[in-house]
Amino acid sequence: MSHHPALPTVAIAIVLLVASPAIAAPQQSPSIELDATTLAERTQAARSLLPLLQDVKRRAESRTTVQTGGANNTSPFTGTNTTLFAVTIGQKNTPVDPQVVEALNRLVKWEPGDRTAAEAALFDEWLNQLSRKATALTVQSSAACDTNCVVATMTKLDETWGESARQRAETRDQALLEALTQAVKGTK
Repeated sequence: MSHHPALPTVAIAIVLLVASPAIAAPQQSPSIELDATTLAERTQAARSLLPLLQDVKRRAESRTTVQTGGANNTSPFTGTNTTLFAVTIGQKNTPVDPQVVEALNRLVKWEPGDRTAAEAALFDEWLNQLSRKATALTVQSSAACDTNCVVATMTKLDETWGESARQRAETRDQALLEALTQAVKGTK
């Protein structure tokens, strides 16, 4: 062995080369290579879509409201003053998954120009999910809704979303939340 000192080093190097990709692969996060035009479109889309998450966040955080009553605080049964409670529960009183709330908070704080942040990949997946929803809402063609179509569909509250302005906002916000939930669950 003393006359072939390079042999053990070569054997170790071959083992490391063979084992290295298998070890490194799970640690790397998938990255999407974007050309300059696509990057600009996604950044602009993020700047248009992320502010919509503020309303989604408010709706997700405030599922019930408790207020004291006011008009008639006298009990018809005892004739004494009482405190009334009104509980208002939204149409969709489904608890929001804590992972989704955390992702929502991260996206709201994210600077869209920072493509190195983990939020960039989350946004890309959310945009993909929104594209599916927008494609289902639009009857323009059988082709998938591109980034500009997604932004137009999600930011324009027309009759596609419902009859009243309130219903339109609630339906759109629910679609945004569902798409984010699907994006979060898809990344796990």
